[in-house]
Amino acid sequence: MTPSKLGVGALLRMGAGAMVWVSAFAALYAGYSLGCQAFGVDAAAGRANTTGALLVAIALTHAAAMALLAARWLWRPVAKQPAEPDGSRGFRHRVEGLVLGMSSVALVLLVFPMLMVMTCVG
Repeated sequence: MTPSKLGVGALLRMGAGAMVWVSAFAALYAGYSLGCQAFGVDAAAGRANTTGALLVAIALTHAAAMALLAARWLWRPVAKQPAEPDGSRGFRHRVEGLVLGMSSVALVLLVFPMLMVMTCVG
């Protein structure tokens, strides 16, 4: 099936989880390096600093977006596209779920070390 028959929306939904993860990856790493340069290190504040709060806000925003995508995947049935075979619809739904699941795990693995280690050390 060619992309023109499937529809751009269907293709975007299949890769939406990966797009959210890529956005989180870029924003967190850029926020970490630029935040440490802009705000510096305040040793007296300990773990609580401006850069850490910024990174947690970015991470929570992306986690909320991933949760919304997962809720949509769970509760909204996959619409049949014009001229689409019957088996293709179930395949698209499974691929969308797998990409969302893998992207959610990757987001957790990206954010977990950030929460465990003090930001801007060294």
